[in-house]
Amino acid sequence: MMLKRFFYKRLYKNFYELNWDISPQLPIEEACFVVFDTETTGLDLRKDEPIAVGALKIKALRIDLSDAYYTLIKTVKEPGQSLKVHGIMPTDLEKAKEPTEVCKEFISYSKNCLFVGYFLHIDMAMIKKLVKRECGGFFAPYGVDILDMIENKDSLPTLEELLTQLRLPKSNFHHPLEDAYMTALAFLKLLKAKNYRRLKDLPYRVY
Repeated sequence: MMLKRFFYKRLYKNFYELNWDISPQLPIEEACFVVFDTETTGLDLRKDEPIAVGALKIKALRIDLSDAYYTLIKTVKEPGQSLKVHGIMPTDLEKAKEPTEVCKEFISYSKNCLFVGYFLHIDMAMIKKLVKRECGGFFAPYGVDILDMIENKDSLPTLEELLTQLRLPKSNFHHPLEDAYMTALAFLKLLKAKNYRRLKDLPYRVY
């Protein structure tokens, strides 16, 4: 995990403009987490683009709803079949922000926090692509996928199924901010159930 970051620190001069370290010994209740979700033009991680991102911060083990981040992202690639999932229309994207602006905002918003998500590698792949293209650097952040906190991995539940298992409320799925909120609820409940003490106890890794 550390070797990957060591390599990129030497390769990219602006590494610490876009990345940050975390303290493994930091108590969970003192840590900052950014729970985020994206919507995209499709499911091809190589060809498709992010068109919306929503994020929430968890501080002192509480979701800070007053500090939410949500934006649409301009793209030249129109949503294909994914439009049926998230309902973001090309006309909606006419009011979207430029990708470079979103990249800078998202990095600034997330600075010094540990990322959290559900099937995090998908959303992280989209953000890494955005950062590389628009901010001119490599993004190798630390993150926790809630899937790695689930004991039974033989049958991975959808977010809706997980919320049902955890007896948590559901909202509108496939809206990035709503999905981030539901993921944050699941994360907090799993934190409590497993009694994690410090960041080093979490199954985090470099993405």
